Amino acid sequence: MTLLRTRVPLLALTASLTLGMGPPTDITEVTLLPAQIVAQADVPGMKSKLEDLASVDPVTPLPASARDSMQSMGAIQALSLFGREDLVAEQSSNYPANGCAALTGVGEVMGEITRRARQTSIVIINESHERSEHRGFTAEVAARLRPLGYSIFAAETFSNPEPGQQRFLPSFMTRPAQSYLEDGGGYYTAEAGYGRLTRRAKALGYQLLPYEITFDKVKTIKGRRDEQVAVREKEEATNLAAIIKAHPGAKLLVHVGYSHAAEVPQERGNRYMAARLKAKTGIDPLTISQTTCRGGGAERRLAALPADEPAGTFDLVVDHPSATFVRGRPTWRQRAGDRAVTIPAMLRPRSGWRVIEARPVGEPITSVPLDRVAIRAGEDVALMLPPGRYQLRAIDVPYVKPAA
Repeated sequence: MTLLRTRVPLLALTASLTLGMGPPTDITEVTLLPAQIVAQADVPGMKSKLEDLASVDPVTPLPASARDSMQSMGAIQALSLFGREDLVAEQSSNYPANGCAALTGVGEVMGEITRRARQTSIVIINESHERSEHRGFTAEVAARLRPLGYSIFAAETFSNPEPGQQRFLPSFMTRPAQSYLEDGGGYYTAEAGYGRLTRRAKALGYQLLPYEITFDKVKTIKGRRDEQVAVREKEEATNLAAIIKAHPGAKLLVHVGYSHAAEVPQERGNRYMAARLKAKTGIDPLTISQTTCRGGGAERRLAALPADEPAGTFDLVVDHPSATFVRGRPTWRQRAGDRAVTIPAMLRPRSGWRVIEARPVGEPITSVPLDRVAIRAGEDVALMLPPGRYQLRAIDVPYVKPAA
């Protein structure tokens, strides 16, 4: 493959904060080194994800006519994965405020989580797969729990190979001491916020372990939709119970999507992973939802479980403020210490999509970068980076109209 290379001027931006998801540093500038432009992805773990982005029309990424369609849901996921929550927020149900009442008689959010985590050995926290802020919050929770003895970080998205499989093993298995994850370690880990969450967990000394149902077992699932879901939930709980058995006395932080954290039966008697794990192990987990309530105030808070949710579904409900954006990027990242950094003009595309990646100098192109964002012609979209020195890389992603 022929690589197109160009050089850009060094760009420095004074900063005074360090990102809360990484280790402390005395570096106070963001420096971008010369960039490389490639015509197509040359990292196997990103091929299918870039193909998903290529199928999103850059002119009208989320047309109103396709609302709630499978095409729209695919576009939402691709845009979120490549850092464009700003294009998703108006259409996705994971962003509008929904009027939850504040939870009374409790302390501040992190203090209450810490207090309750002392009383168990399993903490399960969920996320919306579209909102990177949820991953930043889980990174904060991981930092609070580590001094309490929590030492295993298990995530739904981590690739889980069949026992004995030696090909395509994820980097968190083959190179556990490596400070970063590589692309291919999981679907959602390709998003920069998730990549930072795993960097933070590694820096804190967590062991990263998978528990998702294996692909070979997925292929054998048959029956109705609810029966298929039940098989997956049962398998996830079984795998987590096996981790607990293999690590006596260990404490687990488990990161899931949406209802997997529900610890009581739901409508029609559906029992999700947390409820099944509780029954299998006899351990009452601390379950935390970030997807139930949103937009309740200017600061994050704990909310009361809505009346239409079965009692006891989650132990705690975290209500994040409504998402806001600056230069196409979520402002929570600035509050965490990132700086908004201008993408050099010569790296901006004339048409289609271009994905801009920023990695710490010295890391290979297989690492999940500290930022990865899709941009279009004429946009002033910023990179969001903590102080440091970064190598830029740009990947052209021409639009490919999906087959009718």
